[in-house]
Amino acid sequence: MEDVDIIERKETPNEMIERAKKFLLNGCGCLRGSKGGPCSREFKEEAVLFNLNNCLELTSGELDLIILANIQAFSHNDCIGTKRSRSSRCTYQFQSVSICKEMFIHLYGIGYNQLHRLKDEPGVVYC
Repeated sequence: MEDVDIIERKETPNEMIERAKKFLLNGCGCLRGSKGGPCSREFKEEAVLFNLNNCLELTSGELDLIILANIQAFSHNDCIGTKRSRSSRCTYQFQSVSICKEMFIHLYGIGYNQLHRLKDEPGVVYC
């Protein structure tokens, strides 16, 4: 099963770490950080790489659970018994700080497809 997890990630751990370092160096370009700056500037490189390394040690199933636990999705459709919209609006957080989707993806070493798959998974209830 471990080989399947590596294949799904498509990058080696070293490549993912280097990609995260480059991302942090360039910044995310959003304005969610303090004083209207990029959220990627809110965290020390060591904290981001520590989180990423921890995620790289997990199986894909364990990582999925961690990601789902860290996503807060807010649907426009709050009525009980009605169908949830296809794509919920999400906010992402790390260390209780609001971050952009780009930062979230680099923090957990995932791709857009994996994130969208988890968000759109039937039976997942967001709070």
